[in-house]
Amino acid sequence: MKKVSLIIMILLAVSFVPLNFAFSQGEKTAKGRIELGGTVDFTRTSYENFSSTDISVLPGIGYFVIPKLSLEPKLLISHTSYSPDEGEGISATHFGAIFHAVYHFERAGESKYVPFLFGGAGFVSHSGDVGDADQMTMILPDVGGGIKIFVTNDAVIRAALYYQRASNAGGVKDADASEFGLRAGVSIFVK
Repeated sequence: MKKVSLIIMILLAVSFVPLNFAFSQGEKTAKGRIELGGTVDFTRTSYENFSSTDISVLPGIGYFVIPKLSLEPKLLISHTSYSPDEGEGISATHFGAIFHAVYHFERAGESKYVPFLFGGAGFVSHSGDVGDADQMTMILPDVGGGIKIFVTNDAVIRAALYYQRASNAGGVKDADASEFGLRAGVSIFVK
């Protein structure tokens, strides 16, 4: 948990360092821009006979292939605690990747707020106290929307609500789950 807090603090500190790239208004989402950053995801999921609490860090990179449209591959590093209705709880560590296509609704003018929609898919592998829950989890879809707040032309605070459908959820064979959650984080544009 200390590592997650340290990563978040470093991202916040770096995001406010001006990188002195000259982008005029209307070019926040210009073709060729590169966005580095990450989000933190907190999810509470309820199943038929147990619940889970999941804290995830998703570092990623975004590349604008055309104005307003970026492709964002992300790593998924997560820790989950399971609380069954009866018995002792367990915990697990998860590693995976998720790929998003993100469309930004940048308006002409001087707005610091850029809404966006995203969609994507991914996978997660599981380790730790998983027992027989070691199946690869497939995520399809992972969709949502949010807002990026440009503190400068290079520093962004972002937040998004999402819906995610997972098969073999939590590594349990044939278990399906729907998740709703909030992701928030910071990023910087390096180009």
